[in-house]
Amino acid sequence: MRKKILAVLLLCTATLPAVRAQPKTVVAPETKSVSAALKELLPAGTLQVAVMDSVVMNPRLALLLAKFQEGIRANPQYMIEMQNKAATRKPGPVPYDKRVGMSEPEFREFEMLMEKREIKVAPSYTGALQVEHTATAIHFKGTGRLGMLDEVWLDLAKNEVHVLNYVLPYKEVIKVDDAKNAYDSAWTAYEWKLDEPAGESFENMSLEKLRAMHLLQVQVEIGTLAKTGKTLLKLKLREIDKGNKKYAVDTPFFVQ
Repeated sequence: MRKKILAVLLLCTATLPAVRAQPKTVVAPETKSVSAALKELLPAGTLQVAVMDSVVMNPRLALLLAKFQEGIRANPQYMIEMQNKAATRKPGPVPYDKRVGMSEPEFREFEMLMEKREIKVAPSYTGALQVEHTATAIHFKGTGRLGMLDEVWLDLAKNEVHVLNYVLPYKEVIKVDDAKNAYDSAWTAYEWKLDEPAGESFENMSLEKLRAMHLLQVQVEIGTLAKTGKTLLKLKLREIDKGNKKYAVDTPFFVQ
């Protein structure tokens, strides 16, 4: 777990931990059942939706995370070295290096707090989302920051999701049983995903490789939070072309 958390932080200096804990793939349902489920999860009409891209965390963790991020910004070579070693590193504590921007006791405390996953999503904006149904599609029209969902629509007949000009094929059902994550809940969701090149991911790629290629990842998840019964809608859109970010969206929405 320590290796995974630090690898993610080193790659993208994120403030959110990985949300998926103990994911399980369920046998893919038929298109008709997905279509019916989506109409229930996102009923036609005006819905109140929260943009959950702010975070709350243990104050001590926030302080150490800021030190860590400052350290790796000042020492980008350390980030490259750690990412390149991640795949072959033996189990156990990550070796301490002063380039992380903190003392070794602070670094071990940082690891411990990250393992406890005391980072939760919080709403940065709540507004109205108009959901429109047709016989074969679901469209959105949002206010304020929810306007980004205007570029998303669901093709119920083909079980596809469209984001901008991208067409995402249906992939699988994701089931997370461990409630100890950024959503503070177990959850289940349908997933549509497009990767170019296929099979590649940002998280498992060295920075040197990222800087030399074009990489696109578009992902939509729609499901249910077990704790509250709210609908979860997550939009992820990341595109890097030879080290330059074109898109960097990774936003969960909770439908009230």
